[in-house]
Order: sequence, then C-alpha cells, then structure tokens
Amino acid sequence: MPLSGAAHSGDLALIAQGLWGPNAVRAAAPGDAIDGILPRIVLEPSDAATVGAMLRWANVDGLRLVIRGAGSKLTWATPGTRVDAVLSTARLSSSIAHYDGDLTAVIAAGMPLSAANAVLRRSRQWLPLDPPTAHVATIGGVVATNDSGPRRHRFGTPRDLIIGVEMALADGRFAKGGGRVVKNVAGFDLARLLCGSFGTLAVIVNATFKLSPVAPASRTVVAELDDAGRIAEIAQAIAASTLVPSAVELELPPARMLIRFETVVTAAESQAAAAASLCDRHGARVTIIKDDDEAEVWRRYSADALTAADALVRVGVVPTAVGDALGAIERTTAANGIRYRVSGRAALAVLLVQLQGSVEACASAITEMRRLCAPTQGRVAVVASEPQLRALVDPWGPIGASFPIMRTLKQQFDPKQVLNLGRGPGGL
Repeated sequence: MPLSGAAHSGDLALIAQGLWGPNAVRAAAPGDAIDGILPRIVLEPSDAATVGAMLRWANVDGLRLVIRGAGSKLTWATPGTRVDAVLSTARLSSSIAHYDGDLTAVIAAGMPLSAANAVLRRSRQWLPLDPPTAHVATIGGVVATNDSGPRRHRFGTPRDLIIGVEMALADGRFAKGGGRVVKNVAGFDLARLLCGSFGTLAVIVNATFKLSPVAPASRTVVAELDDAGRIAEIAQAIAASTLVPSAVELELPPARMLIRFETVVTAAESQAAAAASLCDRHGARVTIIKDDDEAEVWRRYSADALTAADALVRVGVVPTAVGDALGAIERTTAANGIRYRVSGRAALAVLLVQLQGSVEACASAITEMRRLCAPTQGRVAVVASEPQLRALVDPWGPIGASFPIMRTLKQQFDPKQVLNLGRGPGGL
C-alpha cells in the first residue's frame, strides 16, 4: 500500500511523538489503511486540548487527516486520494455528564453508543438511537454520519436529538453550539450542521442530547406477507391511524414487517392487538411476541443488517412510492443477476438494500435504480462498498440545490482542506 505525501512516515512519527509523546502518536499499521491507502501516522489524543494542538499542527503543515472513531463507517464515503494521518477519537471516551432531571446528557465523542446507554439506563433513561453498529459505533461517528436505526420512526435521527456540541475546528480553535437545556436553542443549528457532515467540517469533542425514558414494556407485531406490495399499504395505514409505534420495519425476501410498541404494559398490548388486526385485514399472517422471543427477533434483524454485502445502498422515496421502489429494486437486481435483501423504515420510506454481485453488475443496478426512482423524487446513495464500485458510480448521486451551500460551508470551516477531504457529501 502506498504512503501518501512526500515525507517518510517514520520522520513524521518522530516529529509528532516529540510533540505529544508515544502514547498519543504511533506509526500506522496495515489495519489502519483506508481504501487501500496507508496513513503515515495515527494520532490518538486523550483530551480536547491535544485534539486542538494536533489540528493546528496539521493545518500549518498542510496535512490531510481522516477522522476515525470506531472505524465502523469508513466505507460510508467517497474514496479519498490522500491520507497523511488518522486522527482517532477513541480515547475521548471517558466523559459522560448525565442530567437526569433535565433528560439530557453531554457525551464524549469517542464513547461507544452502547456504553453511553449502559450508563444512562441506570436512571431508566437512554439516547434512543439504535443503528446496527450501536455496540461499537462512537457518539462522534453516529453524529457525523447522522446514523440511526428502526426507532427512527418515533425518535428521529441524531439531527433531531442533538441540542449542543463542542467541536475543534480545522485550525485548532474550539467552538460550541447549543446548550444543555432542551429549551435553549441558541446555536442549535450549528450542532445540527455537523450531523451528516462526515467529519468534513470539524472534529466533534462532545455532544449534548435530549434523552427519553426507558419504556417499561414492549410488544412487536410480526406480519408475514405473500405479496410485498402490501407492505406499503400496511405502512400507510399505520401512519394514518392513532397507533404510536416506535418502529415500523420491513424486510424481504421473504416479505415481513416488524411493528414495535414501547410504552406501559396495557398500552403496548392494546396497540399491538390493534396493529395485528390491521395487518390481518391486509392479508398478513400475524404473531405478537414479547420478552425473550421479541429480543431475539430484533437481535437477528440487526445482525442481518450487518451481513457482508458487495454494496449497501440507501433508497429514499416519498412514502406513497415505497411499493414502486420495491418493484424497481426487484426488477433491476433480477436483470443484473444480483442477490439482494431489503430492510428499513417502511413508514418513513427509507430503504436499505444489500447487494451481492460483481462490481459491474452492482454499478449497473444502482444506475438503473436511480433512473426508476427519479420520477418519484427518489434518492439512491451508495452507503458502503469497495472502492472499485465507488469509482464506477458516484456514491452520492445528484445532491441538488443544496450542494453550493455545502461547498461554501466547507470553505469557511476548513479552507485548507485538512479534514476528510473528498469524503463528504458530493465528494467535499
């Protein structure tokens, strides 16, 4: 694997170790390679001040940094062309300030989401984000990618839950946005701005979130269908009803829906029964599960989302076009000889498609999906794949009218192009 940049990696490591010591700087190992590029060094700061100092150094010397938490989403971006150093936030992981009376918490960027929720659950509260990688994904990574999971149906994404942030800018200065109390919205947009920025604007040091109480009971309706087209009908019927599910998920093939209710026992049971009746009227075979059976179904669902695939594609359409999108996915994968699995937020019309096939076949299928989804304002983005596929097809697809604004923000926040160059939306 080639070294990026001109100076020898050993020289750079010696310089950086002289500044911050061997505990904060090490030579890159093969496991640190990003899209086949071996960084020259790995920076591992343990406090915010060191993060700022390292960024100042990189900014002055013109180094290109890739920001890494747990590394679970490094393939969620356009391949970069140069990586001088990785700046890891993994050691920024020991701090969590929980204000249970306010239902808020300030969480360090390097803390895994699962570890943060383990602390918060002691007070029967939690940060209601449940991406498949929650067991390893860090708070900073979840915010930077705006990642979420099934409970997005009720609680939203990080952009909906974040109320404050402390960040280190590319030149080493620090900035704060928002506050600890939910009603304090001063600077709120700055915190939300980092959600989905893919580390291209600043390095998140910590983030403040509004929390939710842990529900005392849960029930899940499992609805199996012979006709995948009925999924859209059921999802729209649930959305139009008075039911309040925390998740409305789909998966196929074979076609199945998982509809979860989390509240007090009596409400969970009555709402699950009502949802089961609704699904039955649409021709589904229905089971209501709880306790260990329910936990196992959701565990398997999350595990299936992490199954190795040649490409993971996100398809977003208007809710009324879910059936059309599923049809387009089925036709394009069949035409290209690709195996596929679809899961995702049925009522929110956010579909995750795992593709298994050759690079050329996957590229052709993605291009055709974009063509078929365009008339219904659909967006098709390659979330994760090998660099060879991302070289054949633009991972992001058309960005739209917002791209000039995003480019201006990148120029203002990071004029020397230090942070995650080329890895943001549209290749920013």
